[in-house]
Order: sequence, then C-alpha cells, then structure tokens
Amino acid sequence: MANEPALQMLGLARRAGKLAFGEELVREACTDKKARCVMTASDAGESTAKKAAFYAERAGVPLVVLPVDKQTLGAAIGKNGCAVCAVTDIGLAAAAVQKLAAQDAAYEAAAVLLQEKNARIQSRKGKKKPKDRVKAPQAQPRETAKPAVHSARGTSGRTHRVDGRTRPSGAARTGGQAHRAAGSRAARPGRKPGKTPRT
Repeated sequence: MANEPALQMLGLARRAGKLAFGEELVREACTDKKARCVMTASDAGESTAKKAAFYAERAGVPLVVLPVDKQTLGAAIGKNGCAVCAVTDIGLAAAAVQKLAAQDAAYEAAAVLLQEKNARIQSRKGKKKPKDRVKAPQAQPRETAKPAVHSARGTSGRTHRVDGRTRPSGAARTGGQAHRAAGSRAARPGRKPGKTPRT
C-alpha cells in the first residue's frame, strides 16, 4: 500500500498517546489547542467532514484527507473504524504528512507547513531560558536584647520581679537587712529601756 508508512506513523502516535480519534476527542484536542493536524478518512460523512474542517480552522492546523477509508484508518490505529483523528505531537504529525507528500504532491503544502512549525518549536526548545539574577540576601533585623533576669533567692525561696530584675520577697530578705531594721527600731526616741533584774 502506497500510504502504509503514513498509517504506521498514526499507529505509533496512537500507542504513544498522541492521537485523538472520534469527533468528540478531536473537538477537545482542537479546542485545547493541542491538535497539530486533523485527518479524515476518504469516505467520511459530509457532516463529519464539515466538523473536522471547522475544528481544524479553530485550532489553526491543516486538514488532511487521507486516501484510505474508515476501516483501513481504524485498523491502522487499532479501532474497528475511524472517520476522523487528530495528531497532537508536531513531530509525528509532520512525519506522517511528509510520508504522504512523498507519494502524492497534493500533500506537499501541508507537509511544508508542518515541517516549518516543527522547526520553530524545536528551536524554541533548544534555547536556554535566561537564569534569574541572584538576589542579594536581605539583612535580617537584629533581635533586641532581652533584659537579663537575675534570680536572687532568700531563705523562703520566693522571688518577685521589679523593673526587669528579680528580687527576694519581704519574707526572704537577707540577715543584714533584718539586722539593720531591728537596730533602727531600738534607736527610736521615747522608748523605755528595759528594767534591770533585781539582785
């Protein structure tokens, strides 16, 4: 069969998950701008052919009428019958149409169009994206120093905080503070001295 290499490419596209077949799947592929080429069988119905042309025009891709009937196209992609399909990989689409053009000059225009599109896509893939400039690290705010907490524990072990410091409570004052307080009470005026014991 003269067009067997093209059908082999369609079978390869089906196995690779790059082929949409049937009106519904072809419509979705064209609407999502994933289709690269829409193909119809030579005996596709008038309604199917019009829909395929509309979908291809919407997606901006060529429409190719294959020189095989629905049964032959379906057998190539593993289906009982197929009237319309769309290749979603640009490389596979270009290769399939190129093989058709090698047998029939009527496919030459579509083959050139797909080859040019494939070359543009491949050139974009080869270009490296510019690396983002390394940003200077931002200075982190300094942490404010927390006031040191000194623990001063008396005999009772209780402490209390005053102005960021920890001081012992009144019941836990040191012995020197208690001694000074007792001396001040004894030196107050108006206090009677203790009686001396009689002998």
